[in-house]
Amino acid sequence: MTVHRRVPRAMPAKDKPQRKAKAKGRAGPKSEGDNNLYVASVEKAFRVLDVLNEVGKPLGLSEIVPLTGLGKSATQRFVFTLRTLGYVNQDPLSKAYSLSTKMLEFGRAYLSADAIREKVAPLLAAANRQSEETVNLSVLDRDEVVYVLRYPSRHAVSVDLSVGSRLPAFCTAPGRAILAHLEPSEADRILEGSRREKRTEFTVTGKHALKTILAEVRSRGFCINNQEAFIGDISIASPVFNHMGKVVAAVNIAVPWPRWSVERVEQRLVPVVVETARRASHTLGHQHASLRSSAA
Repeated sequence: MTVHRRVPRAMPAKDKPQRKAKAKGRAGPKSEGDNNLYVASVEKAFRVLDVLNEVGKPLGLSEIVPLTGLGKSATQRFVFTLRTLGYVNQDPLSKAYSLSTKMLEFGRAYLSADAIREKVAPLLAAANRQSEETVNLSVLDRDEVVYVLRYPSRHAVSVDLSVGSRLPAFCTAPGRAILAHLEPSEADRILEGSRREKRTEFTVTGKHALKTILAEVRSRGFCINNQEAFIGDISIASPVFNHMGKVVAAVNIAVPWPRWSVERVEQRLVPVVVETARRASHTLGHQHASLRSSAA
């Protein structure tokens, strides 16, 4: 049937240089095996965003077209879609396009985590030497925690995670330490939108039960998670606050059961985690952490 093998319409001569620029400027899929996975429309949308980012000033549609290597009609559709989604602004008078502040959301978690990591790394390293156990720094990204800094244990551990690993916030100690100190409405929204599936036989998934746990974490200043994310993993976490008093991360130590019990963890490791988180908050300018430090 001929419907599957349409002959391409002849391309106007003026468009040929643009198509050449497209092929030259973009690598495309890495191999022929990737062709079925490669979404050309996504690439074209990012061409528009790349142009607006690289030029660094508002551009009219006629200026964007030759820089993207796309035809006018295609460019217009992509710009319209990006503006509708809120990633591109259009000046009501000049009609020129520019990137919107919504683009900052893509780099927010990374930039925030990078700055925090640099400042608190010495504190986590010290906690690692003191405890000889795995010490992590995590940040919240939507309904997950992302491990952005990790000092591994000197002993064999039950869970082999690395920097960049993601876990559900609702069932992890660092996730709960952060959720407990968010605005209640924000924490509720995250819990409601999470896929609260049982990862182990010990995982708490009910929303009411989780809210009770978060209230306890908020009251105690730390969270102990007993094998809810992984069998054989006990994790302790405490929140880290910035200069505005906003929770931005969590320090946690993860240890294996049965080498550690919950009772021994609470006696030996909770003070290390809480103190490290307090010092990290103080380093980030959190005034309450500073006052507690001076009072102590």
